[in-house]
Formats: sequence, C-alpha cells, structure tokens
Amino acid sequence: MSKPQFTFKNYLKELKKSWLLLAIFFVIGAGGGAYYAFTKPTNYEASAKFSVYNSIVNTGSITSPYAQIGSLLESGELIKGELSEYSVVEKPFGVFEVVATASSSDEAIKTANMVMDNAGEAIATAFDDYEDYRITILARATESTQTMTTKKRIISTAVAAFAGLALALVVVFIKFDYKAEK
Repeated sequence: MSKPQFTFKNYLKELKKSWLLLAIFFVIGAGGGAYYAFTKPTNYEASAKFSVYNSIVNTGSITSPYAQIGSLLESGELIKGELSEYSVVEKPFGVFEVVATASSSDEAIKTANMVMDNAGEAIATAFDDYEDYRITILARATESTQTMTTKKRIISTAVAAFAGLALALVVVFIKFDYKAEK
C-alpha cells in the first residue's frame, strides 16, 4: 500500500472520512461555550466623570499631582464595605472617569457616584495644598449597561464552537500526517 501524499485534495478526503470527529469537537466547543456564556452572572456597569484642576501645576509632568491623584483614586480606599468593583481612568486635562461594576444596576450607579463624591475628601486628606485644587462634577452616574448581553453570550458560544472545530482540524491533520510518514 502506498503512502498518501499531502495534497489539499487528499486532506479534504481525510476530513470527509473524519466528519464525525469534526462534529463532536464542534458540539463540545459549542456546549462548553454556551455553558460558560449563559451561566455567567449578569453584571452592570455605570460611569461618572469629574475634573480636578490645580492652578499651580503643569499637567504634562509625570510627577504632577494628577498622576498621584490617579494612583490615589485607583487604590480602592474611596468606598468602604463590600459594594462593588470600580476603576478610575485618567483622561487628558485632569478629567477622571469612574467605572463601577456590580451585580445590580442600582449598586453600580451608587458605587460610581460614591467614589466620585469621596474623591474630594481623599484628595484633601492626601495633599497639604488642597486649597489649590478645584473639583468639578462633569457627569453623575444615572444609568448603567449590562456587561454581558445576550448578543455577547451568543458570540462567545460561536467562538468556542469554532475553536473546537479548529482543534478537530488540527487533530485530523496530525492523524493524516502520521499516516503519510508510516
């Protein structure tokens, strides 16, 4: 019996013979992806923005109080208790955006606003020259969005299904290559 040569046509014949393996990997990938995507809890995200202005400092400096404020706000010290997670992103010109993630819409909104409200007190405590700072609320959190929508869940399932199929294609290729070497 002659060894099969690797050509695209021969590989397609091997894929046709291995259709059940391909289907099994696709279904396992889809099932795993669906399980992960649809059992993941729904979280909500809310954001609030405020600006911090310091009349003395050049904002381009790496050691400016703006960089220090960003680190201070990221520290997680602005809210007490087990509310939710949040992050603070520094935008240009001393603008900070608080993004809170929680298991309910109300909790996400409450946390984003609480972090923003407590920022002034944290800055006053951290800096001796607090009177040189002016904090302006740009946007309070009033609504939230779901972080894992149905559309994202379906896309996650499809990606996992095709990842399973890709794995099966590699397995068939290795099997075909092994046959060709024997």
